[in-house]
Amino acid sequence: MAVNLRQEYPRPNMVRERWLCLNGKWHFDFDDENQGLKEKWFNDGKQLSKEINVPYAYQTPASGINSQEYHEVVWYARDFEVPGKWREDRILLHFGAVDYEAMVWVNGIVAGKHEGGYVPFSFDITDFLEQGTNQLVVRVVDEDKINQPRGKQTATKKQWGCWYTPVTGIWQSVWLEPVAATRFTDIFLKPNIDEERLVIEYTLSQLQPGLTIEVVATDDGQLIASQEVVVSSRISRWLDAPVSRGVVNLSVPSPKLWSPESPFLYDLVLRLKAGDQVLDELKTYFGMRKIHVQRGQVYLNNRPYYQRLILDQGYWVEGLYTAPSVEALRRDVELTKAMGFNGARKHQKIEDPYFYYFCDKLGLLVWSEMPACYEYDVEGAERLRREWTEAVLRDRNHPSIIAWVPVNEGWGVDQLKDKVMPEPIAHLMGLYYQTKSIDPTRLVISNDGWEHAQTDMLTIHEYTQDACDLKQRYEAFKTNRHKTAFSHGRPILLPDFDYDGAPILVTEFGGVKVEEQQAYGWGYGKAAADYDEMVERIMGLVDVILEQEEVVGYCYTQLTDVQQEVNGLLDQDRNPKVDVELYKQAFRGK
Repeated sequence: MAVNLRQEYPRPNMVRERWLCLNGKWHFDFDDENQGLKEKWFNDGKQLSKEINVPYAYQTPASGINSQEYHEVVWYARDFEVPGKWREDRILLHFGAVDYEAMVWVNGIVAGKHEGGYVPFSFDITDFLEQGTNQLVVRVVDEDKINQPRGKQTATKKQWGCWYTPVTGIWQSVWLEPVAATRFTDIFLKPNIDEERLVIEYTLSQLQPGLTIEVVATDDGQLIASQEVVVSSRISRWLDAPVSRGVVNLSVPSPKLWSPESPFLYDLVLRLKAGDQVLDELKTYFGMRKIHVQRGQVYLNNRPYYQRLILDQGYWVEGLYTAPSVEALRRDVELTKAMGFNGARKHQKIEDPYFYYFCDKLGLLVWSEMPACYEYDVEGAERLRREWTEAVLRDRNHPSIIAWVPVNEGWGVDQLKDKVMPEPIAHLMGLYYQTKSIDPTRLVISNDGWEHAQTDMLTIHEYTQDACDLKQRYEAFKTNRHKTAFSHGRPILLPDFDYDGAPILVTEFGGVKVEEQQAYGWGYGKAAADYDEMVERIMGLVDVILEQEEVVGYCYTQLTDVQQEVNGLLDQDRNPKVDVELYKQAFRGK
């Protein structure tokens, strides 16, 4: 098969001009006896016996290996050369995502380690480089643990229900980037539409005398605002040393607002300068938009906004987690909008950066959700908290993202289904406030679906296929917010948490399958006789939700079929099962 090796720039919302892609054919091998460290495979990666197409996991057809057997330890290796004109720079080695634990060597020297399967990491490898050819080796450990954030990847070594083929190893781009020793290391863009300004929080790698930051915002090449500020030399009284963080306030007069209906983006350039010398330049963009809750409503740009979301698993036939191309990711966003949705709940996956980029550009709201562990323990809770923090930091500049979902359906606090326990409840509360401390500008859902603790939106999952049954269950819930009114038998609120007027949304429902697919696939409840009945059933369920005045949005399950799960609006190859206009008629709002 022809394989797209993903040669595009990997970080579309934070661009530096110079970079070198390391995707392509790598040496590869399994290490089932775990002998690689003892035998020092990191000294000679060429001894690895297979080849793999990076960035595709070995379980995928696109990888060139396409084995679904379980292998806990795998190794990668490749040679590379650094362009000679980069000799005066620091060289960063970037990984978009590697599932799960990665250890990296450059020329036989440990460059670093990283744990977490969904988030990027980088190492400064300058001091390990040699003239001419260099060797890069990566060892990955991916165990079938349930206290490891794994999302929808099965831990049973077989597909079942709505759990799918695991993804092991490198599944996003690998690349080199030359940078100055003094550079930006973090940018947080915080639009304020009420005060018509953009707050830019920045962090630098280090300080040196005479630094300034120049900020330029444009609209289709026309200057909107610019500012140059002196980097503060503020001294921390705790350390008696300079602080490498600061804030720039940029006026954006009469801002054009971002929304799904009008996804306007301003271009933004940030330059870190020492006198007339530009040390670092970042090109990005921002959307002026505001999200908040008030009186049981979700407000977008100070107006109530009804959310019509689709549950999106982000799986692909050719590459599992890895989309075959950026155009395929764009097509998913376009199809989602064409079917009448104004948002997506990206389910149990921190997605390729290009997905959020196209949601920003084309106008699609996003709920970003952390892949789950499956039972609570201290080790798993800490793993999830640490990786979730990295995920929020990576994506908090995307205007399309309006909500963070650290936990879904009690996965990772599963003990709560049998007993109210203080430890997992404290974990839910900790994640809520931890997320708020990193990004106070967005909404946070404590436990999407049921057993909510502190939350900005109260969300309900219900997969009854009968519209009358859905109505009866919801009416019972209105009479008693702690009643186990829904078919899953779980309370929507934990016992110590009362309903405080938060906006209510039905964030999983439907999942309608059709009889002709039921013979070989899995779905929710009784199958529809045909696709006409599927659409009719969907419309009936949506009608019940729209009848409830206090419900301010919904999320339908789901965008595509995935492996054995056959309840998508599209099949696994992204072909609509019925005319898109029929979907658009079904998925409507108030």
